[in-house]
Amino acid sequence: MTNLNAEERAFDLLQWVPYSLPSEYDEDEAMCGKYSAMQKERSDAALDAWDLKHPYESSEELTAFRELERLGVYTDDDYFSPSLASDAFYRKTLKQHTATSTSVNSASPTRGNIDPNRKGTGLDAPDAKQGFRSQRPRRRKRYGT
Repeated sequence: MTNLNAEERAFDLLQWVPYSLPSEYDEDEAMCGKYSAMQKERSDAALDAWDLKHPYESSEELTAFRELERLGVYTDDDYFSPSLASDAFYRKTLKQHTATSTSVNSASPTRGNIDPNRKGTGLDAPDAKQGFRSQRPRRRKRYGT
């Protein structure tokens, strides 16, 4: 059953819109829910128009959090915390993560660009010997005794 009070409120709101209602309040149309449907349609159109003029932009913190999720730092079990976001926590974490991942994935400056005319020192020297420690033999398990 249709709530007639809600229909009357919708009719009153529609009174403010010029030329939207061709007739006076009709109880039969109110029972069918005509006025609330018209008001909902008008309201949805106004909200859609406002959304077009004011597109949604997420905050820098939320964008950083989503990027950290994409990179696998956070999982679906981790939730965005506004209290952490107020201290720019997610941006700092993303900055640290990208700094460490680029340093791990890129060549070190001394080994990446070796000048053939330059005489290196230590392990960068062209004739440097790199020694490796031999592995200790594994202990044998004693059975019995």
